[in-house]
Amino acid sequence: MGRPIAATAEVVSTPDVSPRQAFEQWEAIVADSIVPATVEPLVHGKWHGRVSYSQFDRSSVTLMRASAQRVARSRRQVEQSGEEYFLVNFVVDGVNWTDQKGRRAQTDSGSVAFFDGGRPIVSVTTDNALSVVVRAPMEQVLEHSGLSRDELPIATAMPTSGALGVVTGFFRGLAELPPAESSRAATVLGTQCVEMLASAVLLATGENSPAPPDSVFTRRQVLAYLRKRFTDPDLTMDEVAHACLVSRRTLYRVCAGFGGPAALVRRMRIDHARKLLRTDPTRPLSAVAFSSGFGTERHFYRAFREETGMTPGEFRSGLDIDSEAGTSGL
Repeated sequence: MGRPIAATAEVVSTPDVSPRQAFEQWEAIVADSIVPATVEPLVHGKWHGRVSYSQFDRSSVTLMRASAQRVARSRRQVEQSGEEYFLVNFVVDGVNWTDQKGRRAQTDSGSVAFFDGGRPIVSVTTDNALSVVVRAPMEQVLEHSGLSRDELPIATAMPTSGALGVVTGFFRGLAELPPAESSRAATVLGTQCVEMLASAVLLATGENSPAPPDSVFTRRQVLAYLRKRFTDPDLTMDEVAHACLVSRRTLYRVCAGFGGPAALVRRMRIDHARKLLRTDPTRPLSAVAFSSGFGTERHFYRAFREETGMTPGEFRSGLDIDSEAGTSGL
């Protein structure tokens, strides 16, 4: 577990800071505390935004109040991200409308909605809205809940009453602590955040119990082994099951939330390939394919397109365009 970080950031447009300059700063803050996205103001003139966030390990809790804004996370931004997150928005004051997977969640004061940070999303908030946004690694939430990704209640607003309100109170209380106390709380409570999110999801879906402890342990064991071996093109599922001391049937059961072990390995390989394309743009695509665990270039191209919606060459060209755009703005 990494060292907890607690901080507060505020952005206000002034005579010396134009709304555009303020919004560029705000967009960077949103990227750091939640996920990279494109943010646009929905008000003219003075703009104001403030966040207080606690970050620990790979999860974070952010208390955000801001002028009316539109936040959009594009497919390209999703593809360029290094990790997929599960996002939860507890609306304290105001209204939030968020579209994802063809659904629209209207989250009013006192309600909560869940979102998949690994998919495109568009969110609009009213002026001076206040929310608590929680971020956690997607695979950890799936591990602890025992649900598959398709079973998550994505883009569905729910009231924070009853047992779900207990979870809401936990995160709101953590977000509203002063920075010094927030850091202390994150040190003690940080490991519980994923478990609390998993509990919230189970309460929202009507499920009664989380994944069995042995299932969570086995899935972690499988993930650890795959992270070590996914670049081996000769890796087989039988080998994975044997190394983790489980049956082939158990292997597929514990990886169901990822679409199965083969799909998980493919995703790991594609993520690795994207990192190579970003860090070494001159490396031949054939070398990227073999370094990422693909036995043939054809298999690499097909898997990359199915996973990202573009070819490796198109992905690399997009990086070149982004780089040129950034250079031209200097």
